[in-house]
Amino acid sequence: MVALLAAICLATGTPDNRDEGGLIIPPLAEPTLPVTAPSAAGFAPAGWRVEREIRGDLNKDGRPDLVAVLKGADPGCVVRTELSSEPMDTNPRLLLVAFGTPQGFTRQVANTAIIPRQEDPFVDDPLDNGELSIRAGILRLKLGHWRSAGGWGTYTNALAFRWDGSAFRLIGFDKDHLQRNSGETEKLSVNFLTRRARIATGSIADDAAEKVVWTTVTGVSPPPLETFGDGLSFEPKLRTGAAAN
Repeated sequence: MVALLAAICLATGTPDNRDEGGLIIPPLAEPTLPVTAPSAAGFAPAGWRVEREIRGDLNKDGRPDLVAVLKGADPGCVVRTELSSEPMDTNPRLLLVAFGTPQGFTRQVANTAIIPRQEDPFVDDPLDNGELSIRAGILRLKLGHWRSAGGWGTYTNALAFRWDGSAFRLIGFDKDHLQRNSGETEKLSVNFLTRRARIATGSIADDAAEKVVWTTVTGVSPPPLETFGDGLSFEPKLRTGAAAN
């Protein structure tokens, strides 16, 4: 019974989620976390471990708060594919935010979607060159996309969240994209407080030729961290027809 409760990747009979390379991505069991705990490890469900942990005051109450990345450790999530000789760890990650209390920490956020699960043997782990930090009360998460085969584009997405008294809202977003075969670059920086966005395009061969345009954010505000989706797939909605600087 203990092994079943600790399972993260669910067993399948004849799966229909097999790709052309024979890779089977097992479905996941939804984790259940306690509301309070004395440490990051105390929040980790059975079958999960603390991968990263930082502390800082996010809600400005003078107490250090906890931010951690929990990662599954289920051998059933380690899969093999005909496209690679190395097994791939598809164990999911969970971004945890917990506010400090005199007794320990109280869970505020448990997001299993923002750090995407590794499901492609030719795409690097999004946290290989990623970042998790707290600076000036702002929670910052940077994720990276690098494909070794099947595509030339590589990019990083950096997201900045701030507690507004009821939720963690996205206040800043930066995307740094490089097309490796052509050397073309695009750097997008969005300020969701002013709803302005800067787009700089150029080439790694000639930094002086960079072209900058400014535009504005359209549509509704992004969802809060509590319900935020895949951080690597996030694209802000911008007004078209921006003017050059």
